[in-house]
Amino acid sequence: MEEIILPGILLTILIGIAYLTGRVADGVHDRALKRDESLLPRQVLDSGSNIPGDIKLHDTAMVTGKVVIAEDRFRNLLARLRIFVGGRLSAHEASITRAKREAMLRLRTNAKGASHIIGIRFDSAQLSRGMIEMIVSGTALYTDHRPKGGFPSALPDDGVNISHRNLLVEFLSASTAFLLICWGIYAASGLLVEWASHEISVEDEVAIWSQLEPELINHHRTADDRSLAENYLVDLINSIPKTALGPAAAYDFDVVIVPDPTPNAAALPGGLILVHSGMIDLVESENELLSILGHEIGHYNGRDHLEGLGREVVGVALSAMMFQTDAVLTTWIAGWPKLLTDLDYSRSQELDADNWSLKILMAKYGHVGEVATTFEKLGQMQGGHSVMDYLATHPHPQDRVDRLYKMARDQDLPMGEPVDLEEAFEDFLVRTGEIPESAREEGRKFSLTTTKD
Repeated sequence: MEEIILPGILLTILIGIAYLTGRVADGVHDRALKRDESLLPRQVLDSGSNIPGDIKLHDTAMVTGKVVIAEDRFRNLLARLRIFVGGRLSAHEASITRAKREAMLRLRTNAKGASHIIGIRFDSAQLSRGMIEMIVSGTALYTDHRPKGGFPSALPDDGVNISHRNLLVEFLSASTAFLLICWGIYAASGLLVEWASHEISVEDEVAIWSQLEPELINHHRTADDRSLAENYLVDLINSIPKTALGPAAAYDFDVVIVPDPTPNAAALPGGLILVHSGMIDLVESENELLSILGHEIGHYNGRDHLEGLGREVVGVALSAMMFQTDAVLTTWIAGWPKLLTDLDYSRSQELDADNWSLKILMAKYGHVGEVATTFEKLGQMQGGHSVMDYLATHPHPQDRVDRLYKMARDQDLPMGEPVDLEEAFEDFLVRTGEIPESAREEGRKFSLTTTKD
């Protein structure tokens, strides 16, 4: 969540600053234009090319005026949203009108002494992203009618075709439409990903993933390639009755211990389970450890690992299709539909995986003791519930504890005594011939996180 919430707070502040500074700059420019326009003499402005018949023409001259304008970040963001969802770019229309007025002001200054300016034409050129040059040209007529003071008889645009809608309202409207479109695309593609992930067989999954991660899958590790702790974890998974594994029984599981103090574990395609060293340090019994491994096995049964990977690909593709390498702000906004769509999806995945940990513990030990102990510890580390829980992809650990115990009671599953993790690991080392039985009799201690090969 931090990768979305924290940048979101920063970007919201930047949007606010862009909006306020842009409005201040607009106000200052508009007041300056009105002041300068009021100082100019009254001239007849006409886009036609015919010379009036009621004047005596003394001279003519070609006159021009030009100005370069730069859009503020808020208007650029609003314009990109509006381009995607469709509709008028009223935010830019107001800026273009102001640029026309500024260019016209400079043209009329260059036509000092002229009573008429005819054949007025506006042209624009984009210099770079967010910067536009506005050019106006016309023919100044010097006649026997001297221009008088006051406001000009006409402005480049009287505002008839300009939306006076508040920019914040415009931003909210465009953003809402944009989010709904993104959500619809992502939700629809997510259904396709979900269907495809359940249609892919384990064999096809391994074949596909072996092309993406050949070092991990093509050259499947043997016992000699793993550490003693990793071999123990693989042996623990293999000791689960096959009937309790569900569809995941088709996998040839491998476990990699990642040196990371964060208590976490993850299921990757192909049957590769990652377990952080911080998670091993947190558990105290073999039952706790198998509960974590059983949870990851549950993700394989739900095809969650493939669905998650597919949704990530869809999210990246959607962002790239709409924004290419542009738009930090809009790319962040595009991430919200994905986040909101995934919330209940990820929570339901986690709860379904918890169900499998109950089944696996029961099949292995004949009871479900310690099934929620790790979550109780994580809950103490995380603290109580907060508003941020509503934006979390995982349920709060305490909610999972309550739900696991309720499921155990509803199914009348017994709670038994746990198996000490250190003793279980030592039993494995003796059984596999890594250490002699005499080593235990001598009182030597062997731990998953401290024992070296």
